[in-house]
Amino acid sequence: MSGAHSPSRPPPPLRPRGSSHDIPRTYSGLFGDGNDLLPFELARNRNTEWLANAGWQLPLLYFCVIFMVQLILLSFWEMKEACTMINILHGVLTLLYLHWIKGSPDVFEQGEMNAMTCWEQLDSRQETSNAKRVLFLVPTILCYAACHFSDYEWHYLIWNVGIWLICTLAKLPFMNGVRLLGINRTTGIDDDRGKRKFQ
Repeated sequence: MSGAHSPSRPPPPLRPRGSSHDIPRTYSGLFGDGNDLLPFELARNRNTEWLANAGWQLPLLYFCVIFMVQLILLSFWEMKEACTMINILHGVLTLLYLHWIKGSPDVFEQGEMNAMTCWEQLDSRQETSNAKRVLFLVPTILCYAACHFSDYEWHYLIWNVGIWLICTLAKLPFMNGVRLLGINRTTGIDDDRGKRKFQ
């Protein structure tokens, strides 16, 4: 039998290829289109779970870290420079973590959050959490303190109010899913988002 050849079979018929536009989008691609995000999927998101379910310990730790960095800065600069520097440093770090880095470190969510920033994931949980209140309040307090201790000098005022405006505007609901000038967009997911929003 080793020398016998099996009759050659015809190749299987080719499957028709569908268009990539017909593939259902992930929940992250549907962000901002009503109630397309499943609350269960968002509630078990480990990226935001620790923020949304935080008790009083997390805000206390947050304030302590800011206070310790402020003390370190005060050992090198005057109060007005140190307050302005902590405001700018806080603004840059929170912008990077909350509004720039996208996706989730959880490998089991299979890319469902790939196009959403941490703030968009937290905001889409459809609940008002203390973490969101604290993340709105802290930049305001830091801006006020920096402006107050600099005696409202215009060059300090520009930096402090500017960083406060950027941090606050990025958290407002109308900015969810918006990628200004295409900056920080996710290729393949954010391509047609602008067209859908403004049609």
